[in-house]
Amino acid sequence: MPHADTPPRWRALRLPKDGHTDAEYEDAWAADPASGRFALADGASESAFAGQWARMLADGFLTARRPWEVAGWLDEARRRWSADVMGLELPWYAEMKRAEGAFATLLGLAVRPPTADRPGRWQAVAVGDTCLVQVRQGRQVKAFPVEESSNFDNQPALIGSRNGPAEPRHAAGALWPGDLLFLMTDALAQWFLHAGEQGRYPWEAAAPLLTITSPQDDFVAWIEELRAEGLRDDDVTLIILQAGSAPED
Repeated sequence: MPHADTPPRWRALRLPKDGHTDAEYEDAWAADPASGRFALADGASESAFAGQWARMLADGFLTARRPWEVAGWLDEARRRWSADVMGLELPWYAEMKRAEGAFATLLGLAVRPPTADRPGRWQAVAVGDTCLVQVRQGRQVKAFPVEESSNFDNQPALIGSRNGPAEPRHAAGALWPGDLLFLMTDALAQWFLHAGEQGRYPWEAAAPLLTITSPQDDFVAWIEELRAEGLRDDDVTLIILQAGSAPED
């Protein structure tokens, strides 16, 4: 049986936009399985140094003393972003973008593993449309912060690197042995929820990536197939976690 100090099994996978390089990838993820913290951020491509800002948000959640109080650690992330980019020499049009700042979504997650005599727990904070989906025994039991595929749009809430409030949403739930948690940036999350609404089981395509030997190759092939079928072309990042061991029959 799982113990309270047993980290969840997990894996992170990513793919930039079609025809783009890893250097142009503007999502970011961070993980500290020993403490049970995971973070995923999606930089807004139309803003300056968005990928760098996404990385600072993901890292900021992992290292904050009180990660749920986003406003409490956001100033430090903003100082780091400004220190890294404000002194760079740029063309005038890039300077204008930099002055506006970078923007990104954020999903932060902390998990407490289940034990033999009690369930574990997950807790999440989100700004924007990077999503968590929880699956238990082949059924979706939670989607956060976006609950339906029709709720995605072109204007998600974003965290700015220069100023502006962050208005996070919070959620929490029980975590039983075998539960799967999928953390996804928006393009994949929208497809995932839509497939579930149509009576399909998208987690059956994603879950094997947690255990196979060469997951990145299979992930790339899967996303390219989905793009050919209409998945919106965007940076795609997926973190999969499984709590403890699967329940016995």
